[in-house]
Amino acid sequence: MGILRDLREEAMTTFVADPRLYGSAERFLQLAIETTLSIGHHLIAARGLEQAGTYAAVFEILGRAGVLDAEFAEELVPMARLRNRLVHVYADVEPGRIHETLKEHLDDFDRFAAAVTRYLDDLDEGAPDEGQVADSDIGP
Repeated sequence: MGILRDLREEAMTTFVADPRLYGSAERFLQLAIETTLSIGHHLIAARGLEQAGTYAAVFEILGRAGVLDAEFAEELVPMARLRNRLVHVYADVEPGRIHETLKEHLDDFDRFAAAVTRYLDDLDEGAPDEGQVADSDIGP
């Protein structure tokens, strides 16, 4: 996240003109998105929730399950779609869009981490009910 925060501070004109900057941002942004999706998949499996048929559905399911605020979960859906573009349609990803994402949505990763932490802390406050999981059940 530190590298992405640094790249976010680059001027748009400098960012889009330097493939080392936007290429680095694309890769680290992809990793950040995939990390949130991986955490989401682990929570979905551990809680016995419906399986996500798409990456976007991971955030939607977490929103319905109360892991994430439903409105915030919907705000994350475009991140899943951006991940797909970065992985499968990478030649069509505009560097300006990546810069805009860094400027406007980078803090979403911190919000996601905070929401998951709160959710797991709430589970720890009492014995997990049937179908619930303690964070120790999720794995390392």
